[in-house]
Amino acid sequence: MHLTIAPALFAAFILLASPTTLMRSAAAQYSSDPATPLVLLATKSDDVQPKLAPAPEGGHFVSMLSGSGYDVVLSRLNADGSAAWTSQPRLVEDRALSSTTDYGLASDAAGNAYVAFDALNGTTPAIKLVCFSADGSVRWRAVVAESASAYLAVARVTVASDGAVWVVHIQDSSSRVQRFDPATGVASFATSVSLAETGATQFSADIQPSVDGAVIVSCVRYVTFSGAKILRAHRVNADGTRPWATTGTSVFTTGSLQFGNFPSFISDGSGGAYFSWYTSSPLQCSVQRVNAAGAVQYGASGIAVTTTTTSASRVSPSITLGADGRLYAFWSQNTPNTSIYGVFGQCFAKGVRQWGANGVAVEPLATVYSRSFATAARTGDGVACFFTDSSSAVQDKLECVGLSSAGVELWHSDVATNVGVKYRLSSMQAADNGAMITWQGGTSTGASDVFAARIGADGVVGPSAESVFGDLDGDGIVSAPDLSIILSTWGAAGGAADLDGDGTVGAADLALLLGAWSAM
Repeated sequence: MHLTIAPALFAAFILLASPTTLMRSAAAQYSSDPATPLVLLATKSDDVQPKLAPAPEGGHFVSMLSGSGYDVVLSRLNADGSAAWTSQPRLVEDRALSSTTDYGLASDAAGNAYVAFDALNGTTPAIKLVCFSADGSVRWRAVVAESASAYLAVARVTVASDGAVWVVHIQDSSSRVQRFDPATGVASFATSVSLAETGATQFSADIQPSVDGAVIVSCVRYVTFSGAKILRAHRVNADGTRPWATTGTSVFTTGSLQFGNFPSFISDGSGGAYFSWYTSSPLQCSVQRVNAAGAVQYGASGIAVTTTTTSASRVSPSITLGADGRLYAFWSQNTPNTSIYGVFGQCFAKGVRQWGANGVAVEPLATVYSRSFATAARTGDGVACFFTDSSSAVQDKLECVGLSSAGVELWHSDVATNVGVKYRLSSMQAADNGAMITWQGGTSTGASDVFAARIGADGVVGPSAESVFGDLDGDGIVSAPDLSIILSTWGAAGGAADLDGDGTVGAADLALLLGAWSAM
């Protein structure tokens, strides 16, 4: 296809794209400069707890809590980090809370996003679920549970293999699970499924899909407030039945979670799940696999990430499955009663350690203020670990190290060096085999902002080399085929051709594309 553009028409469209518009579009992508990472939300109030879910065309949904009442908000990013919606973030729920609990974000193959959270329904405490379409409009809202007398908190959400949406929340000393129709938001069960145990508390920690439309829920289980806290896993089928033990499968039986620790877990891809956690005494990390039948695979209490349980404290493990199907775990390590910190990793193949008795050093032990928040990610055929390296209580540097399946360092990159602290890291695979990371931070914990960055499989920070602004057909240049896409989607709502993010493909988008024309 060959298109000829008259010089006068070209000039007219260029005039439509003011310098401000062009600058805004260029600045709204992932930054290639660690000193100026992409700012997702920076209000005068606290902006906290970012979460990620996949969005169409290699992008991501990002939810956050913002404002004086910790309102729930949602944004959608394109693959290059630019805003997919105009006037984002979109308000999910206007709340009037003085503190926060955890909440949930998930998405489905159709490009819909689901946010679950606690709020008031009128004046009654409730758990709510809101569905957004790919274009940023609300499809439906549902009240998962409400009660003026029961304790309701900590909603989490996932999408099952059959497309149904599941929410789990804490209710008094138990956890409750409900399934929803993704098209209508109608609940499947007349009464939510109760995960309870006589004489004990089971507080939900995470929920992930299994097979055949089922889900797996993990719960922190304890008998007394100061007693040992372990993990239990439950499977709930699409019809609400529970094929595993009534009180759940014990993920581990020896030791206790630290108070307030609710570890996440990941699917094993075969109907089961991989779990990671650290015990409080001693401070040591372990992993476990529970198969689709609810049977533990790595012994009654899992496998420690190292064979040494003394001389070092190991905390806050983060796990991912590599392209090779192996399990990779990363954690922060400290020599007790010192300022010596490091970040380490271990690889497991069928429950056998692959990186030696003590794992490999992602960042070797050294005397620093702290090294924290080890966060696992997949990049290309290898894996990566994000972490913070702190020079003081008010200054962190976010770094990332890529490793091969053999544990060999491939690259070591600065991701964010801007002023302030960085914590509550959340990572997910990104376009072109990269990884995307979000975090909250700033110069004070009372005024946190939310940031994001992308790193490639080669360790390069910023949008992928293929992410050329205006390159709609992915051939690496802005030319006639991209113009054809603009013209063929003229007037459509949103999408990749909506370059200025105003919600409609139109003259301003054409002007921006011509301004980025590769022949210029």
